[in-house]
Amino acid sequence: MNKSLAKGIVSIIKEMEYADYICSVKYVIFFVSKILYDIKTSGRDILTQGYTRYRSTPNFYGDEPNVFKEHIKFNLNDKNTEEKIFNLISLSIDKNPMYSPAELYEILLTSREKKVLGQVYTPYELIDKMLSQVFRIKGINKKLKILDPSCGGGYFLAESFRRIKSKLNDVDDKYIIENMLYGIDIDDFSIFLTKMSILFISDSYDVHFNIYNLDFLTDDINIGNFDIIIGNPPYVGHKNTSAEYKKILYEKYTDVFYDKADISYCFFQKSKKLLKYNGILSFITSRYFLEALYADKLREYLKENFSIVSLSDFSGKTTFKNAMVSPAVITLFNLVGNNNQFPYVKYINDKIESFRYDQDKLKSTGWIILKDADEQLFNRINAISNTFIKDICNIKQGIITGLDKAFIVNEEIIKNYNIEENLLRKWIKNSNISKSDIKYNNLYLIYTNLIDDEEKYPNTINYLLQFRDKLSNRRECKNGYRKWYELQWSRIQSDFENPKIIFPYKSKGNNFCYDEKGYFCSADIYFINNLRDNINYEYLLNYLNSNIFEFYFKCIAKKVGNGLYEYYPNKLNNAKIYLPTEKQTQNISDLGKISIELFLKKMFNITDEEVNIIYKYNEKG
Repeated sequence: MNKSLAKGIVSIIKEMEYADYICSVKYVIFFVSKILYDIKTSGRDILTQGYTRYRSTPNFYGDEPNVFKEHIKFNLNDKNTEEKIFNLISLSIDKNPMYSPAELYEILLTSREKKVLGQVYTPYELIDKMLSQVFRIKGINKKLKILDPSCGGGYFLAESFRRIKSKLNDVDDKYIIENMLYGIDIDDFSIFLTKMSILFISDSYDVHFNIYNLDFLTDDINIGNFDIIIGNPPYVGHKNTSAEYKKILYEKYTDVFYDKADISYCFFQKSKKLLKYNGILSFITSRYFLEALYADKLREYLKENFSIVSLSDFSGKTTFKNAMVSPAVITLFNLVGNNNQFPYVKYINDKIESFRYDQDKLKSTGWIILKDADEQLFNRINAISNTFIKDICNIKQGIITGLDKAFIVNEEIIKNYNIEENLLRKWIKNSNISKSDIKYNNLYLIYTNLIDDEEKYPNTINYLLQFRDKLSNRRECKNGYRKWYELQWSRIQSDFENPKIIFPYKSKGNNFCYDEKGYFCSADIYFINNLRDNINYEYLLNYLNSNIFEFYFKCIAKKVGNGLYEYYPNKLNNAKIYLPTEKQTQNISDLGKISIELFLKKMFNITDEEVNIIYKYNEKG
């Protein structure tokens, strides 16, 4: 991509007076593509005639249906902007400009716009690896049919075109485009980008594209069956999916989709129906399906309906620009075989770990994929552990204020507004927690749910009045469930005032800390309380912080970006620990962490070699 051209276009867009930034970007790319396509087909001489003459060409966008005519709605007909673009291109491009409309689109969209649109583009390195694998398996011949069901900017299809063209010398570009490449996307501008991405690397101009503006999951797809289905389906969680749309998916995709599942799971089931026998499915998707609670049906579906060709797990590492998603690449045969082993590749920091794994050992409760020695150790710990955490305690979330800016105050604000002292509670967030202590930073929560009469607390009410509009706009207040000054989710006061074990909901390792000072905590902290009568807080705390339990938990935990693990209740509740007998408890001197480690090492028959496995596993994350 010409850097000076991209930089100049950014400046032109900033000068446009349209309120809708995304609309402006689409228009600019539409017109840039038109000029550069005309240069490709007619030569650079069109620039010498100047903008006015160029733009006055009869039927500027063509008489017959073509890509520009089909997508004319992106044209804003802003002559001032068009002339700036024309002049910029005249000054900044060579005879044969290297141009990718999708790449330009990616450059022009800020991270905020990408988040709004839900668009994440696949890095070329991953596209290259995925296509190399599927073409190595299926080969390249003129009968091959390839589908990208969420084609986005057309990266997969454009690169497929390049590879097919270089391999099949006796087949022209028109044939490849019209008979071998298929794409679907719900976004109409993505359809334009995909078509143009292919046209700019093709020698054919008058072609019929099999690129359709459809919803792959809900529309009828009547374009035959495919040898290869490949792509990067969208990751859309339950919170960003409408109730109406979810209802449709529940009915159509009962094998993989329910409750809080991600809609990307449905792409696997729909693709299965469109694959030929022995066809190949290769998706880059969020790695969370390996452990996520609501992906159990998907995991079972994949195991029972495909043979896994390979699985690459980026293990919490993010590979996409401006996206927190940690991906996995899974390639599947539309064929069920017995005793299938697949290569599992795990990217850990800057290292790569690779080994083969038996598909039959995968469980719907979570794909715990470990080396033989690690797996034997985990299985032994799991078998000897005698109690689920959920059976000995409660795990609860901290407080959701609904507006921290209003309810969390420092000593200066307390003094300036003379906020009533009996409403104040010491406040901590997850960054204050470590295994050894709680680093309190002198912040307080105004626990307004104690207010039984506004007139008794005039100073607090007076302070909160400056936030009243925002507070009143919270969902629970608008629905009449909360008074405007109350906390959104205040929880149970005594839960915070009594002893508890607190821990951050995301962490690089086990960070459980005992709190007997009655700290109130934010929603990014969870806590353990209400221990069963015969359970000792100190034993449980040291157990949870032990190296052995950290190894065990990391084997089953969901790993997210930046080396972090999730410590949500659904996973922690179903983890197992070992509760000692009364006699064993007496033998654990002082109940200290070192003593617990020695006790557990003996209890689980852990060898010195396995101690090294535990330390290395915990260290690498």
